[in-house]
Amino acid sequence: MTNVSFYKCQGDLTVALALVCQLVQKAVNAKQTVLCLVPDSDTAEQLDKLLWSFQASAFIPHGIGSQHHPVAISAEATPSDHHGILINLQAAIPNWFSRFDRVMEVIYSEPKYAQVKRENFAFYRERGYPLNFHDLSNTFKP
Repeated sequence: MTNVSFYKCQGDLTVALALVCQLVQKAVNAKQTVLCLVPDSDTAEQLDKLLWSFQASAFIPHGIGSQHHPVAISAEATPSDHHGILINLQAAIPNWFSRFDRVMEVIYSEPKYAQVKRENFAFYRERGYPLNFHDLSNTFKP
């Protein structure tokens, strides 16, 4: 069964993308494949640039489009052949989320977005998915 973790950070989408970079780096170090599902192509471009410059001493192999491995960034609702980790920055839960070993939902300080993520939490809980919640509001600093 898919494990679901929520990561809450204080700030806007830019702060959330910095958190995604850390989550991706950790996953790559653990030899996991990652699909970063973002809301739009502008966000995909922004995350792509951040991952290229995230750590000078580390290389995160990635690309825009769900076909890239080990890390893909996509705004499209197709997972390609990914099944490791899904990092979801979209408001909605994709209907194919359960094919992943782990889903990471990232929450940032935009009220409507945060409310949708609360609803996502309830969705997973009602269906019995194992849940974790990490409030990084006071500890994560990009």
